[in-house]
Amino acid sequence: MVGIDEKDEEILRELRKNGRATLTELGRKIGLSPASIKNRIEKLENLGAIKGYSAIVDPTFLNEFVQAIIEVELLVDNETVDKMLYNISQLDNVVGVYRKTGEFQILIRANFKDVPQLKEFVRNLSAKYLGKNMKRAKVSVIIDAFKENGVVLYKERRSRRRR
Repeated sequence: MVGIDEKDEEILRELRKNGRATLTELGRKIGLSPASIKNRIEKLENLGAIKGYSAIVDPTFLNEFVQAIIEVELLVDNETVDKMLYNISQLDNVVGVYRKTGEFQILIRANFKDVPQLKEFVRNLSAKYLGKNMKRAKVSVIIDAFKENGVVLYKERRSRRRR
């Protein structure tokens, strides 16, 4: 990538693992001074390599007990869909909206209080957001997450069976 070197890549990898790492911690791991780390992070932000900062929050603490991936097949996928996807991405319970290749062109990751709220969301995708352009949706419920946004959420689990 133009404008970044190996040290910048190391900073990005470390921030992806821990966005709260201090300049001192990053400097120690990468072998640069905190001032140098600060300058490099500002450069990476200006380049758009760092798009923002957020916390990985357990959705159950927000009373969101159902996590789902919704894939949407469109009749027509063109630039008019962008505004619709932007509107969907503004919803508080939506954690990701992606355009992708394949049979289903849109992927939405969202959290819900319960299954009825998930069903209502899928109905509203057609009724409020995508209209007649939505051909069909495929919903998958996430059972367990092991890694999210580059962060491993669970350490290796010990087998309960004795050998």
